[in-house]
Amino acid sequence: MSHLVVVVASLAVVLLARCAAAYPWHLCGTAANFTANTTYQANLGLLAAALPKNISSSRHLFATAVVGAAPDQVSALALCRGDANATACSGCLAVAFQDVQNQCAYDKDAAIYYDPCALYYSSNATSLASMDNVGRTNRVNNQNVTSDPGRFNRQAAALVSATADYAAYNSTRRYASGEADLGVGGQFPRVYSWAQCTPDLTPARCRGCLAGLIAKMSRRFTGSVGGRSLGVRCSYRYETYSFLDGPVMVRLAAPPSSAAPAPAPAVGPTVPTPGAVAGGESSYYSILIFHLVASWHP
Repeated sequence: MSHLVVVVASLAVVLLARCAAAYPWHLCGTAANFTANTTYQANLGLLAAALPKNISSSRHLFATAVVGAAPDQVSALALCRGDANATACSGCLAVAFQDVQNQCAYDKDAAIYYDPCALYYSSNATSLASMDNVGRTNRVNNQNVTSDPGRFNRQAAALVSATADYAAYNSTRRYASGEADLGVGGQFPRVYSWAQCTPDLTPARCRGCLAGLIAKMSRRFTGSVGGRSLGVRCSYRYETYSFLDGPVMVRLAAPPSSAAPAPAPAVGPTVPTPGAVAGGESSYYSILIFHLVASWHP
């Protein structure tokens, strides 16, 4: 009996650890490390104090900052979701600085993602000037579509693409939310989405960044009721439940009935896509976690 208790307790610890590690999602860099009580750590502390204040006063809830001089210079970029308010944005970012330094202790480069905000910092002096979508990761809803998955996949892909178009070309904040009708009698009545880029990207760069993520949507998320592809410069998400805090900007009508469906077309973006996008994948609804902590070289 005592052996069983130990086994159950050990299993519980493992499950709790996995669930706790699943969110927020962090990625630790491999470029270099710093030691405690050094100038680099002090500069990171200055950023942690300044950036939450800076972002709360930003019209687009976006902020960048650079502190110190090489080799102890730290650059940081922070972005809150387009439907967040300033108070929630600032609070999320303050927590992000604490959490990422715990998860990526003494790494000079790291990123962390929450629902309301994202944070990235680096020792690379050119990181803020670069428009590369570093720190990429993908998270998959572990629930599958069982009723007419082809129709669902097509409508979800159409919504994500339309939302990305709106974010890039119709919003100075480079943010958009979407909702699509899936029709009566299906497994899910609607699907929701958001897409966002950092507002310093041009419309074309924003759409190209999102296209690079959407190009792999069919391989990563086909048959899943939800998923998100996250990066420092651009991200998107879709779900069968509403996770939005603001008004919907893009609406799609229900697709034609699939009583006699034609072969499903390939799912992909509506614009040319850039090169391949790397990133880890995991489930955020089950305890099965793959590549929870990824690494990259900025």
